[in-house]
Amino acid sequence: LFLHGIPFDSTCWLPIINKITYDQVAMMDLPGLGRSGSYEVMEDNNHQFIDNAAKLLAPNSVVIAHSLGCLFALSLAQKYPNKVARLILISPYFVQAQAAKIFQIQTISNLIFRFVSKDKIAKNLHPDGQKNLSVGYAMDSLHRVSVAKHISEYMHRISLPQQRVSQTALLNELGSKVEIIVGEKDPIVTTISPNIPVHIIAGAGHNPHVTHVEAVYDYLTPVLTKYISTTVQLSDV
Repeated sequence: LFLHGIPFDSTCWLPIINKITYDQVAMMDLPGLGRSGSYEVMEDNNHQFIDNAAKLLAPNSVVIAHSLGCLFALSLAQKYPNKVARLILISPYFVQAQAAKIFQIQTISNLIFRFVSKDKIAKNLHPDGQKNLSVGYAMDSLHRVSVAKHISEYMHRISLPQQRVSQTALLNELGSKVEIIVGEKDPIVTTISPNIPVHIIAGAGHNPHVTHVEAVYDYLTPVLTKYISTTVQLSDV
C-alpha cells in the first residue's frame, strides 16, 4: 500500500508502481486530498480512512508512505499490527527540519497554498517544476479551493511541536517494523531509535520518490520481494 504526502496525490507513486511486477499493489489518496472528496479535517488519525486502508491489506503487508502519509501509516500499523509487517517511511516530516513557523499560525497557513505562485511551489518540489507529471498533477489539485484548504490545515497541524513529539514516540514504539528513506539534503534532525535502519539517497531532498525514482525503486525492490513472498506463503497455508 502506497500513501502519499502533500501537496501530492496518489498519482505521484505511478513512476514507481509501474515498475513493480506484483499485482498486489494499492494506493490511496489521503482524506480531503486528490480524488478522496471534500471533508473537514477533524483529527489527524482519521479512523474511517485507517479502517478502509486496512481492508485493502492482506496479513503481513508492506506500507510505503511519504511525509504526511507517514502519520497515517504509523496509525495503521498501530491499530492493525497483524496487517502491517513492514513500514517504509520516506521523509517522515516529524523527525526532519520543521516547516516554517508561519504554518503554526492557522489563519496564515490557510492562505499560503491558495495564493503562493504554483510555479514557485512546483520548483521546490522538483527541478523540472510542473513539467514533471507528479508535480503537474499536484498543482492541478491545488487549483481546487477545497484541496488547498485541506493542505493548509494539514500543514498547520503537522507543524505543531506536540504533534511532532507524539509521532516520533509512535515511530520509536513501532521501530522494529520500520525502515526510513531520506534525501541527503533533508536529513533526520531528531533523535530516533538506533535500531531503525535509515537509507540516505544522495542528492535528494524531501521528495526522493519523485526526484530520484530509480534510487527509491532500487531500495524498495528487495524489501517488497521479501515481504510479498512471505505474504503469499502465508495465504497458501
